[in-house]
Amino acid sequence: MPLAPGDFDEGVRSYWREIESRSPEVQERERAFPELSQRFAGREPPHFTRSELGHIIRWKYTDGRRCKRALDGLNRVSDDRLRGLTTAVHLVTTTGDAATGLRGGIPGVGIGGISAILAAARPDRFPVIDVFALTAICHYYDPPWLRAVPRDSDGRFQADEKSYTPYTDFCRQRAGELSASTGEAWTPRRVDMALWGIGKRLIETRSVRADCVGRIA
Repeated sequence: MPLAPGDFDEGVRSYWREIESRSPEVQERERAFPELSQRFAGREPPHFTRSELGHIIRWKYTDGRRCKRALDGLNRVSDDRLRGLTTAVHLVTTTGDAATGLRGGIPGVGIGGISAILAAARPDRFPVIDVFALTAICHYYDPPWLRAVPRDSDGRFQADEKSYTPYTDFCRQRAGELSASTGEAWTPRRVDMALWGIGKRLIETRSVRADCVGRIA
């Protein structure tokens, strides 16, 4: 059965409860993340600085090795190139073009990091893609596009660039429905936060459908 508005609200609360249980550094990065869209939009042309991209990378990549690889890649890209890459986010009209435009621009940053950059710049248009969110969608909706999302050797979802467009469409659709039914402003980013909280709880409580998750430790 599809999720009700109250389920999405509880998902967002679960998201923040998890953040509050983490280190002060993680909490600080999370609190600062929503401010990035204002900084992005406040420049002419809109773009992110090197420092802000470093913040986004540290926010998204909680695994130390992946984070270091992405930060090392960031250090190899010139300021002018970073400005051009992120300015393009403001100009593109489709999700596919947005993701493609950033692909390979910063070595070591894959679709998860790309989605974080897009969501930081335009939370009104783009969500962050994550295994917990994909698990929640599988459990409650099981859309056909999800069956094409790659999985690792343990059966867990592995987001790829091809899955980002339908995932974004899904989050935009839910945001529109929730905004209409609740009278509150829901964005794709807020939807992905809710799905993250819901998916994480499904896995932790071992209540997720078996076909939606791999082996649970």
